[in-house]
Amino acid sequence: MQQPFSPGSRADPARPPQSQEDLVQQLVDEISRKIFDGTYPPGRKLRQEALAEEYDVSRTPVREAFRQLEIKGLIVQQPRYGATVVAPTVKDIGQNYWLRGELEGMAAELAARWITDADLHRLQSAHAACVEAVSALYAEVNKGGPAANRHAAGPMRQWVTRNHEFHSLIFQASGNSSLERVIKDLHTDYTRNILNMTVLGMYASRMKKNIEHHAAIVEALVARDPAAARQSMRTHIHESGEFVVDWLQKRPTGSAAVVVPPV
Repeated sequence: MQQPFSPGSRADPARPPQSQEDLVQQLVDEISRKIFDGTYPPGRKLRQEALAEEYDVSRTPVREAFRQLEIKGLIVQQPRYGATVVAPTVKDIGQNYWLRGELEGMAAELAARWITDADLHRLQSAHAACVEAVSALYAEVNKGGPAANRHAAGPMRQWVTRNHEFHSLIFQASGNSSLERVIKDLHTDYTRNILNMTVLGMYASRMKKNIEHHAAIVEALVARDPAAARQSMRTHIHESGEFVVDWLQKRPTGSAAVVVPPV
């Protein structure tokens, strides 16, 4: 559940002051959320002074939040014009997946060298939970009827959560905090949102392939085989990206696939 924004000490003198870094991260998270849920739609101007007042903070953390949001590709800033919300294109999304494949492949290669037995056990548990969620998801979908998608929502959320856990465990096991941070930056809200949107669009054979990819990654990590781990992860992310791009391109013109909330 999204936590409400917690302003800095300006709003509540009795509350221990936040670090500047934590405050900026909260602003980035909150502004990102509003971009992806449509509160701040593409083309919307974002003004530092207005947001500073809205979140009861000074303009300094807002300015830094804008810098980070621009790096993430969520806004553009122009002198004397301010910041404007942008939406990712299908090309942006494809490039995101390609870069993720390269970096997550590197993380998997490092994880094969450093992952502990305890983390391997957690990874295997996350994989088993993904398999169970997929089975439950398609049990509901195959029932058909107008309520099928609604009943599938629970297993779908479970799969998305466990899928995120699976990948996060590998990032962490890489032992490279800088690489982990860069990968997490690429896992922006729009990629999580598109994952939610495409799950029910994944035909059963595609989901089966996804599970097979995870199994191959686990097998390579258990074998402590860095080359196999890297290749298995690259294949997994790149093929997932190809599916997502194809799915988006086949969406009706004017759909919400590449506008907020896009991917």
